[in-house]
Amino acid sequence: MHMNPRRPHIVERVRRWPRRVLITVATILVVLVAARIALPYIVAGQINRRLKDIPGYRGHLDNVTIGILRGAYTLNGISIFKVNGHEEKPFFVAKHIDFSLAWRELIHGKIVSDIFVDHPELTIVQGPTTESSQKDTDKRWQSVVEDIFPIDIQHFEIAHGVVRYIDDTRTPRVDVFIKDMELVATGLRNRPGEVKKEFPAQIQLEGDTLGGGRISVLVDAEPLADKPHFHLSLKVTKADLTALNDSLKSTANVEVSRGTFEMVLEMAGKDGAFQGYVKPFFNDLSFKTREDKKGSIGAHLWEKLVSGVAWLVKNKPRDQVATRIPFQGEFGDSQVGVWATIRNLFRHGFVRAFNPVVEGSVNPDTVPPPSEIAAKKGDKAEQKKAEKQLEQNNDRKGEALGEPQAQQTPATPGEPHAKASTSTH
Repeated sequence: MHMNPRRPHIVERVRRWPRRVLITVATILVVLVAARIALPYIVAGQINRRLKDIPGYRGHLDNVTIGILRGAYTLNGISIFKVNGHEEKPFFVAKHIDFSLAWRELIHGKIVSDIFVDHPELTIVQGPTTESSQKDTDKRWQSVVEDIFPIDIQHFEIAHGVVRYIDDTRTPRVDVFIKDMELVATGLRNRPGEVKKEFPAQIQLEGDTLGGGRISVLVDAEPLADKPHFHLSLKVTKADLTALNDSLKSTANVEVSRGTFEMVLEMAGKDGAFQGYVKPFFNDLSFKTREDKKGSIGAHLWEKLVSGVAWLVKNKPRDQVATRIPFQGEFGDSQVGVWATIRNLFRHGFVRAFNPVVEGSVNPDTVPPPSEIAAKKGDKAEQKKAEKQLEQNNDRKGEALGEPQAQQTPATPGEPHAKASTSTH
């Protein structure tokens, strides 16, 4: 005897619902499905309208992907152009920008976001006029980000990024970049008193430079401080100087036939003031001989002078020219230790060589307060005295250890800051 299979219990219950209820439920489902389908187009249209309203720029994105379950949406194919009359130049492009809720922070009662940017390219241009330049970092961009995603950012990440700087005011023009850049920024929106560390936020950056070099940056910061409060270390290694010839020619009117470049920078800021140093290193350096016999006598003499000075201050065993440049000041008004820079050129060549390592000799507690900097401003004797004192303070650790070994392995900004017992120049 053939029997009909028993219908599922839930189906039987639904069949007993009144027709009016069934129609209402079906209508709601249709509306939700239609809204889910239409939502990406609505969001994309709103964002495109916002991007078109940026003064001096024109923006566009291809489409938007919505992830309702994870509380996220992704901008695909975003591009922003600088508009100068009928000419448009790329300012920012990205393959994807993903905005999502940081679910891990919800248990702490915080509604913050994670942002992941895939293959971004940012081009900063210094042009002969304001209209031809594209280096704006004013509040217009902050308002754009807040409109597109009005939730505080806690975690920010970039993969395969490019940052390019072009200066069209120089001849030949300066064109430098960082490519294949990886950046991770964490702890950007901790509440006051929530984290007891001095620096709750950290930014790490790695990338390739012009000339095949490598750049590493580490920043520890307090994002919610009223004035910049941070420690920064930066290192550039093994960049081919010949790839920088256009920049060298336009800024210093010299060219090199061979050589590599390294640089170390350490800087700290607190209460509106900053302090730090930069150590550039030029290895196996050789200058080009001017082939253009029609060049001016002054140009010939300048090349001979630079080449001669470089040979004079070169550390012959290392075949290296280097110095240490101390600086300090208030933001927007820096003071560079010129005489210390010159002394350090000769010191590296004849007395005790510097090493391309982060010293760990600079921190926010050593930054002079703005009132002290302002009091000494304009008094040349005091400036020289302060400059000499700054150099002596930062060198004291290295002097206590004696001359560093040439084969010392350089430290990288990604490593812990050097302690007093191990830091060298």
